[in-house]
Amino acid sequence: MSSEAVTPNMFTHGPLGAVFAKTALPIILVMSLNGLTALVDAAFLGVFVGPEALGAVTLMFPLHMLIVALATLVASGMSSLLARHLGGGLVSEARAVFAGAHGLALAVSVGLILLFAIFGRQVTLLAAEGSESLAAMGRIYFGILVLFSPVLFVVSVNSDALRNEGRTGLMASMSLAISLSNVGFNYVLIAILDLGVAGSAFGTAMAWGLALLIVAAFRTRGRTELRLSALYRYSPVTAWQRILALGAPQSLGFLGMALVSAAIIVALQVADTGSYAITVSAYGIVTRIMTFVYLPLLGLSQALQTIVGNNFGAELWRRSDDGLRLGIALAFIYCLAAEAVLIGFAGPTSFLFVADARVAGEVARIMPVMVAMFFAAGPLAMIATYFQAIGDAGRAAILALSKPYLFAIPLIFLLSFAFGEQGIWMAGPAAELLLLGLAAVVLAARAQREELRWGLFKAAA
Repeated sequence: MSSEAVTPNMFTHGPLGAVFAKTALPIILVMSLNGLTALVDAAFLGVFVGPEALGAVTLMFPLHMLIVALATLVASGMSSLLARHLGGGLVSEARAVFAGAHGLALAVSVGLILLFAIFGRQVTLLAAEGSESLAAMGRIYFGILVLFSPVLFVVSVNSDALRNEGRTGLMASMSLAISLSNVGFNYVLIAILDLGVAGSAFGTAMAWGLALLIVAAFRTRGRTELRLSALYRYSPVTAWQRILALGAPQSLGFLGMALVSAAIIVALQVADTGSYAITVSAYGIVTRIMTFVYLPLLGLSQALQTIVGNNFGAELWRRSDDGLRLGIALAFIYCLAAEAVLIGFAGPTSFLFVADARVAGEVARIMPVMVAMFFAAGPLAMIATYFQAIGDAGRAAILALSKPYLFAIPLIFLLSFAFGEQGIWMAGPAAELLLLGLAAVVLAARAQREELRWGLFKAAA
C-alpha cells in the first residue's frame, strides 16, 4: 500500500444521503445540459441551414454514438479502478491508472481517425442511402468530430477522474461553461458565419478544447493527487486490459441502445401498418422523453459507482453495503414515480412536442406499454453498476448487456412476428422481466458460492 499522504476522502465519511446528493446532483446537471445543447444545436441547423443539414447530422447519430461509446469505454473502466485506489489510499496506483487511461484514450482516438480516413466515404454513403449531398455534409460533420476526438477522450477521462476525486462541483461548473460556450460557438459559426454543418462540428470541438484548458489548469494549479506530471512519470500502457474489461459493459450499453433503436425502426418498416411516419414520429417523442427520464437514474448510478468503489477500496464493507441499499431504494422510488407519471400523462405530454392529434394518440398508445416494467429498471441498473464498482467485470457485463443484446433485439422481431406492430412495444418490458429473472439467478449463485446475503452484501450480519 502506498505510504503517501492523501487528502480526506469525502466518500468514506459522513451521511450517505448527503454524499449521494452531493455526488449525483452535479452529474445529473451535467447530463441535462448536454441534452439541452444537442437540442439547441439541432434547432440552429434546422432554422439557419435547412432540413437537409439536420437530416445529414441525424444520419451520423449512430457513428456519433460510436465515439461516445469508445470514450465511455476508457473513462468508465478507469473510473472503477481509480475509485478503489483512491478509496484505499493507493495514490501511486491511482496515478498509474490515470496515466494509462490517457495513453489508451489517445491510442483509441488515433485508431478512430485512421479508420475514418480509410472507410469514411463508404460509411457515410451507406448511412445516406447513396445520396451524395447528404453523405458529403455528413462526412464533413463527422470528419471534424473524429479529427478532434482525442480532445473529447482526454476530457472524458478527466471528467470521470474529477468525480472520483470528489470534485463534482468543479465538474458541473465546467460542464455549464462548456455547454453555454458550445451554444455560443454554434450560433456564431452557423447563424452568423454561415458555416453550416461544419460550424456545428467546429463549435462542438471548440467547446471540447475549452474543457481541456480548464482541466489542464486544474491539474497544474489545483489541489489534486492526479497532476499532469503523472502522465510522464508512469507508463502510458498501465492497466489497459483491466480498463477495457471494466469499461466494456457501460460502453457496449451505449451501442446496445443504438442497436435497439435501429431494430425498432426496421421492425416498423417490416410491419408496414400504413402509418409508418406517424408511428416513427411518436416513437421519437417517446425516446426523447425517456432519455430525459433516464438522466437522473444514470447520474445516480455513477454516484453509486464512485461511493461504493471508494468504500469497497477502503474495505468499509458495511458502508459500501449501505450505499448499495440506498442506491437501490432511491432508484426504485424514482422509477416507480416516473412510470406512474409517464403512464398517467402520456397523452398531454405529447402535445408539448407536436400539435398533431394522430401523433399524440400514438404516443398515448405506445408509452404505457414501453414503460410497463420501468420500476424494475432502476434497481437492476444499480446492481449492475455495483458489480462494476467492485471490479467484478463479468457479472457487470452479464447484467448490463443481456437486456439489449440477448433479450430486447431478438424479442423485437419475435414479438412483432407473433403479435404484429404491438409486439414491438412489448419487447422492452418483456426484456426487463427476463433480465430480472437473470439477475435473480446470478445473485443466488453468488450468494451460495461466496456466502453473501442476497448475493450482494459483504458485511457480517
